[in-house]
Amino acid sequence: MRIKKSNRGLTFSFAANDTFRPGTHYRYIVDTAASEIILVADEAGKYKLSKKGAKAKPLVDLRNEEIKQAMSKASYMEVEIKGDRIIVHIIKLDANVEGLSDRQLVDMLDKTEDITFEIDKKALIEHDSALIEMLTVAGIFSEKNRNDLSYVFDVVSLFSGAGLLDYPFATDDDFDIKFAVDFDEGAVQTYKKNIGDHILCMDIRDLDERNVPSADLLIGGVPCVGYSNSNRAGNEALDIEHRLLVDDFIRICRGNANSHSKYSMFVIENVRQFLTKENGRYLEKVLTSLSDDYNITYSVVNDSSVGGYSNRERMVLIGSLKEMGKVVIPDVELSSHKTAGDALRKVDSSWFNYNDITKASQKTVEKMAYVKPGHNYKDIPEMKHLDRHSNTYRRLSENEPAPTICNWRKVNIMPPVGNRILSVSEAAAIMGLNKDFKFYGKLPQMQQACSNGVTQHIARFIKAICKTYLYKYANESLGLSLMAA
Repeated sequence: MRIKKSNRGLTFSFAANDTFRPGTHYRYIVDTAASEIILVADEAGKYKLSKKGAKAKPLVDLRNEEIKQAMSKASYMEVEIKGDRIIVHIIKLDANVEGLSDRQLVDMLDKTEDITFEIDKKALIEHDSALIEMLTVAGIFSEKNRNDLSYVFDVVSLFSGAGLLDYPFATDDDFDIKFAVDFDEGAVQTYKKNIGDHILCMDIRDLDERNVPSADLLIGGVPCVGYSNSNRAGNEALDIEHRLLVDDFIRICRGNANSHSKYSMFVIENVRQFLTKENGRYLEKVLTSLSDDYNITYSVVNDSSVGGYSNRERMVLIGSLKEMGKVVIPDVELSSHKTAGDALRKVDSSWFNYNDITKASQKTVEKMAYVKPGHNYKDIPEMKHLDRHSNTYRRLSENEPAPTICNWRKVNIMPPVGNRILSVSEAAAIMGLNKDFKFYGKLPQMQQACSNGVTQHIARFIKAICKTYLYKYANESLGLSLMAA
C-alpha cells in the first residue's frame, strides 16, 4: 500500500493480522542505506500500535525527529507487511526527463514501478512523437497513475455530535480523524462507541486552539438550533449564544491558518438558514474572517437529490487553500428518488435501537388515528385551524421522501402505519444509517442526537468532494501532473 509523505511524521492504518493488532508493542529501525523504516513486533518494544476508529484497525503513529528526518526527502512511501515486520520503503522520485536520451525514456516502459515525472511537453515532443505515443499507451501520462497513490488525510472535527458527519470519513481508509469535540455527553457516548475515543466532551468555547492538532481537513456542524425554522422564535438568548459558536469554528480554523501548517480544506454544514438569518450575518462572518487564506464556496444540498430518503436540506460551505483553486459543489438531481418506505423496510428487530420508542399518551394516540399518510395535524378536527409546524403529527408516506426529521418526539412524527411515533432505529434509517450504527444514552438524548445530525447521503457527498480535491492537491504537490506547455 502506498501512503503519502507528511511533515508531521509516519502515520498510517492497516488491516489487523495475527502479529499486528491494536496494542501490539514494536520497535523500529531506520535503514538509511536501503531507504527503509522497519517496524518489528517486540513485546519489549518502546512503541505500541493504537487503534483507528470503532473497527479497531491498527494505527502506526511515529512523530519523532528521527522519523521525520528519514522521510524528509520522500515523495511517497510503500508499506509492506512480512511476518513480524512492517517495512516502509521510502520512495524518492527525481526523474529529469528532459535530460534523458531516447533509450533511457524507452527503458521506462520496462519498469514495474509506476513512473512519475514532470516535464515540459515541448521538450518531450522534440525527442520523438512516436515515443510519446508509446509512453501514453503504457499509461505514463494517464490519469490512472494519479489514482494509484493511496493517501491518509488527517481530519479534525468540531461540534461533532453523535458523529453523523464524521461517520463516512471514519469508515474510509483514506481519512484518519485525529480529534473531535462536543459538549453533549449522550452524543459523545454514541460517537465513542461507533467511531473512536479521540473525541473530547467539553464546551468548545473553553478549547484552546493550540491544543487542536494540525490536519488536512477541518469539518464541523455548528449547532443549528439558532438558525433553523424548527425553532420559530429564533431570538432567545440561548439561540443567539448558539449562533455565535460559529466564531469558535473560525477561531480554531484561523489558529491553524496562522501556523506553518494550514488546513488544506474546511467544511461547515448547517441548515440552509445559515445563509440568510439576520441578513446573512453569520455567512458574512465566515467570508470576511477566512477569505484571505481560502477560496470559499457554498450551496444548499437536498438529501433526496443525492440518493437519500428525505427532503432534508443542508447548507454545505467548503473552503480550500488559495493554491488549490475553488471547489465546485456539483448540482446533483437524480431522476428517481428514494422514499421513506424504502428506508423503513430495512428496519427489523435486529437493529440495536428497534425498541427505543417514546410511548404516547392515550389522548395523543387518539389524535394520531385521524392522520392519513403524507398528512399532518390538519387532519385532526380539534387542531385543523391551528398554526403549527408542518411536521406536527406528521404521518410519513411510504411512497414519498420523508420530510426533515427534526426531533420527532416533540412533534409526533409517525410511520405510515401505526399510531405511535418513530423508533430511534426508524429515524436512523431515514437518516441513511444502517444497523451497524448504534445510539447510546437516555432516550431523549438518542432522539436529539439523531435528529441534530446530517443525513448520511449528504455526509458522503461532502466526503466525496473533499476526497477528490485533497487527492488532486496531494498529487499535484508530488508533481504527478505534466507541466503546462
